[in-house]
Amino acid sequence: MKTANGPVIRAFIVEDEPESITYLLSLLKSYHDVQVVGTSRSLKEARVIIPSVHPDLLLLDIELSDGNSFELLAQLDYNRFQMLFVTAYDQFAIRAIKFGALDYILKPVVSEELGEAIDKVRRHRPMHDQTTAQLSVTGEQFRNDHPPDRIILRSQGYFQVVPFEQILYCHSDNGYTTFFFTDGRKVVVSKSLNYYEDLLPESVFLRTHQSFVVNQRYIDKYHKDGILVMRGGDEIPVSKRKRDEIIRFLLKP
Repeated sequence: MKTANGPVIRAFIVEDEPESITYLLSLLKSYHDVQVVGTSRSLKEARVIIPSVHPDLLLLDIELSDGNSFELLAQLDYNRFQMLFVTAYDQFAIRAIKFGALDYILKPVVSEELGEAIDKVRRHRPMHDQTTAQLSVTGEQFRNDHPPDRIILRSQGYFQVVPFEQILYCHSDNGYTTFFFTDGRKVVVSKSLNYYEDLLPESVFLRTHQSFVVNQRYIDKYHKDGILVMRGGDEIPVSKRKRDEIIRFLLKP
């Protein structure tokens, strides 16, 4: 049995597959500080029950028989709870969740991954404005087919919604990534550049080096010895294997 200090986490499961509910219940029993206060197999039912049981944590499938869970969350007061998506959905849904910086576990659920998610719930309590921003971006990317135009950065206890057009370039160092903005600001986040490269569209951003991604719209000039100069004067290295790609990009009509 897994134990932890601190208050009990009241969990509620929204899932339309009975076998998945049963499996999650069996895993959650191993946590002394997690109490399952209810389950629901439909969004309609969950919408009625959740406000009455006051959960700290929702475990949600994305696609249910009567809609998707973002529709449910948009109708709830989510000031009080964290959200953990438990889904077998395709990569677009997972990418949407990453945009909103929400936690997720892929089915079939692995005990260790659930444990890591529970640890995050213990460490972080939701803040209303932050959660609202998360859901806004995540739900938008999930519901719409048009390309996203912004990303959420999590840094030292707050979330920042950043339009792609404000990002000048990104620099990664020792597992952290610094975002440099067009107005001179910068934000450091505790994720690798590889994580964010998946979220930044190739139509806008270029990987020039293992440690740099640049917004192509703000490239000013390129030196053939392997240096990109951005508007404002910042110099960005271009690795030898990327130089031909950069030249082709700059010369394309």
